[in-house]
Amino acid sequence: MTQDCSRLKFVSAFFFFPMRSLLGRVGLRYDISAIANAYYRKAFDRVPVADKAVILPHCLIGEKCKARFSKKDGVLCVNCKDCRCGEIRLLCEEKGWQFFISPSTNFTKRLVQRKGIRAAIGAACDFEIEKGIHSTPITLRGVRLKERKVIPQVIRMARYDCLNNDIDWERLRSMIRDGAGGLL
Repeated sequence: MTQDCSRLKFVSAFFFFPMRSLLGRVGLRYDISAIANAYYRKAFDRVPVADKAVILPHCLIGEKCKARFSKKDGVLCVNCKDCRCGEIRLLCEEKGWQFFISPSTNFTKRLVQRKGIRAAIGAACDFEIEKGIHSTPITLRGVRLKERKVIPQVIRMARYDCLNNDIDWERLRSMIRDGAGGLL
């Protein structure tokens, strides 16, 4: 029964998403990423660690970051300590996760395809979440990125800012250490 309720909540959240501003005016607000995270959590946790990745957006790297770009792997963190991405990269390596910093949504889609990623924790601002909902097939079994289905977990960015953005870094570390259950 709880799976049916969760499924209904998930489907309803996406069905009513286009009307969220109208619903907000009458006092009905919801966090679509939290609903999706809760719905996908068990499936995410079942994916083997080697098939999981943390994919962070380039807006989290520091202004003085010494990372360089690779057409194959995105922004390559050199653990310069100018931002916190290096800490996360090291934690991912320790836990057996893949780690990437992506310069764009389209690059992320290609990356998932090339690297065989089956589940990913990503960070996105509200603008990118909305853009993704409109441009990416979201199903009860995952998000379809190119020809590959991926089980997502999302951390919302602190603000809509393409430079020097921020996330709840402790929450991200907890998700990597404890699985998606670290969201709680």
